[in-house]
Amino acid sequence: MSMLSKIDRFTGHMYMQGDFKKVNISPSQTALNNQIWFIKYPLANYLRFKPEQPSIAFKTGTFVHKSYQDILIGKMKIADVEPAYKKILESHKFSEKEQAKGNFLLERIKKYVENHLQMLMEISGSYMKDWQVEKAFYDWYDDEYIGQKLEIINEGSIDSYNSKLKIFTEHKNRFGSVYLGKKGTYLYRKPTKIKTPQFTHLIAVAVYFQHFEKKYQPALIYVDEDGAMLFNAQNCEDLTPKGLEYYFHKFIQINIQRQQMLRMAEGDIRKLACMIGIDWSDLRHKDSNIFLSHMQEEDVKKIEEFYNEL
Repeated sequence: MSMLSKIDRFTGHMYMQGDFKKVNISPSQTALNNQIWFIKYPLANYLRFKPEQPSIAFKTGTFVHKSYQDILIGKMKIADVEPAYKKILESHKFSEKEQAKGNFLLERIKKYVENHLQMLMEISGSYMKDWQVEKAFYDWYDDEYIGQKLEIINEGSIDSYNSKLKIFTEHKNRFGSVYLGKKGTYLYRKPTKIKTPQFTHLIAVAVYFQHFEKKYQPALIYVDEDGAMLFNAQNCEDLTPKGLEYYFHKFIQINIQRQQMLRMAEGDIRKLACMIGIDWSDLRHKDSNIFLSHMQEEDVKKIEEFYNEL
């Protein structure tokens, strides 16, 4: 495929015209339902949403990922984890409940990072050399669905991989929750144990498996304060080549379906809004929706006004 055709595939007109400008895709976006995807990406860009309120789960998850990665490649020591996390808690203004959760996680943060590293040691047979982290990639595909190809590049990054061992890993954290006790103080509740991988994460692993041309073995790791749960082809059918092929096809289907909606909208976000619609109960009770809970209230009002004027 020539460089010109690569550029052509990247700039499919339905992504560039009118109100949309450019709508990129990624494994994490793909697994969102259409309503959440529309709100958080095309509509947020069009209505110029403000940055979301800080999420302790997001900040902590990002921190744990970067910490285990930096230790893995020799840029950080485990003794640095707690002081560095404390600085994050001090540098952001969280809600009272979010701050309480952060304080509980501070007591556990070192263990989270250690559990990621311990699981890497187990799956690599204690061979801790040659690991690399945050492999950025930009891939396009020739797979067809409803007679179309995906006309935009897929962007992402892979948590860690080892070219000698032919292994790549996807890491997830399971944080507990906090609740207000009878005495008016916040208490901590441990996370439930995961039994099967989440759809979102299987989509991501399937895309990464394709990126490595199906030559690397996938490992999906879920960590909490007590340890780590490993899913791979040996204990999870979804992570076999056949299982990952299924999830990759879902990735293609979802994104080509959205591509078709963008094409039908002809650059008009109002047309796209009419195709997708909004479940208003989700917005009215956004605090109970993990994907909407940190939206600014004024941006919720913008959505109401936008739909009222369609």
